[in-house]
Amino acid sequence: MKTSSRNAFHGKVAAIHPGVITDEIELLLDNGDTMYGQITRTATENLQLKEGSEALALVKSTEIMLATETDDYIISCKNQFSGKVTKLVRGFVNGEVLMQTASGLEINATITLEGVNRLKLERGAPVVAMFKTSNVLIAVKK
Repeated sequence: MKTSSRNAFHGKVAAIHPGVITDEIELLLDNGDTMYGQITRTATENLQLKEGSEALALVKSTEIMLATETDDYIISCKNQFSGKVTKLVRGFVNGEVLMQTASGLEINATITLEGVNRLKLERGAPVVAMFKTSNVLIAVKK
């Protein structure tokens, strides 16, 4: 599948945690990391998801929050990935930040230049990428 999203992660459904209206999909990515998505029960049924199903997790770069100096905090976000900035492109208003985890997962985030400056981001800087489960779209092949 071709998509404008720079964040497309392939994996297999490791578990489905059913809810009354929404289900939490636990996806084991090809690199061994785990990512979570929250979709409606109807979407789970329409996608015919089950444990072992191959799936893509899609996340818009603008839905990713970056943070630094998080060691002293517990954050209520299931999708948290620590790594280092590998590329930083500064625009007039926003910055595009590419980060990579120790396991090789690459995450692309678009944040304001104010955010880039406040976090003192530069190539090699440690950073944590976070995004809500409801910001993860799940796609499967027909």
